[in-house]
Amino acid sequence: MLIPVFSIPDSLLNNMTRAVLILSVLVIGSCSSKKKTERELYEEMTSGFKYTTYKAASGAGIGPVVTAYNEQKPDSLAPLNSEYAHLLLGYMWTISRKPAMAFAETDLAQESDKEEVKLMAQSLRSIVMYEQGWNELAKQESDDAKKYAQGPTSKVKYEVSVFYMVMGVAKIYDKDFNGSKVFWAGFANETQIHWPYQVTDALADFQNNKVQEGLSKLKVLSQDPNVPEALRIPLAAEITRIESKVGDVNSSLFWPKLISAVVFDELKRTGNQQMIDVITVMEKWRDKLPGK
Repeated sequence: MLIPVFSIPDSLLNNMTRAVLILSVLVIGSCSSKKKTERELYEEMTSGFKYTTYKAASGAGIGPVVTAYNEQKPDSLAPLNSEYAHLLLGYMWTISRKPAMAFAETDLAQESDKEEVKLMAQSLRSIVMYEQGWNELAKQESDDAKKYAQGPTSKVKYEVSVFYMVMGVAKIYDKDFNGSKVFWAGFANETQIHWPYQVTDALADFQNNKVQEGLSKLKVLSQDPNVPEALRIPLAAEITRIESKVGDVNSSLFWPKLISAVVFDELKRTGNQQMIDVITVMEKWRDKLPGK
């Protein structure tokens, strides 16, 4: 029996060859490419142009800014330290959602020889990692920070306030609300700003399945004229959401993002005069740096 042989036109054969080659490349590419790990994403960001350019500018420029501030400040005020300037800038970039610049500032701050500054720098780095969705890496960073001292040794009011603020927010990202309350208690003592402690106290209730107790505390806060409006309005909206889904309460990034931004803004208005001056100087310097 003869088997018929069909000839395929050259033009059709060429098209088929191209299709096979393209399909092979796509298959090989999809097999060889893998999702980047959190560590790889972090290293990619901290080796990029934006990070390196900004870090060089801030590293070279913050010293003269701090010197100029210290030369013109009243003798009654404590001098500004460069490492705290970097920490404040890092916090500003964090709440502005500029992770590359925030990482650069934490790296610059961690060059300090003070353990409390190293602790804050590493804790702030973990906050930025949480913001990026790198939860495992952030938790590792937060745990690693525990090797440093857990309390401020400074007697300078603005430094102590910054310490309590950074650590209070870091603990909220870690969902360690009881630990966060300790720092917010110290923050309240230094600044007379009490609502971060009260909000965190309510979050601790939610974590312990005491939903009604937590809601009651948040309702009081949402109606307290001493609480800034920027907090009260979203707080009231969140209470409505929680009440409609009682039993499904969780502390996602809503809480730390809200608290970290509002507490910093509140600190600028109600903090001591040196804190206000220091933040003003840092904000002016930040606006001159690349990467905005």
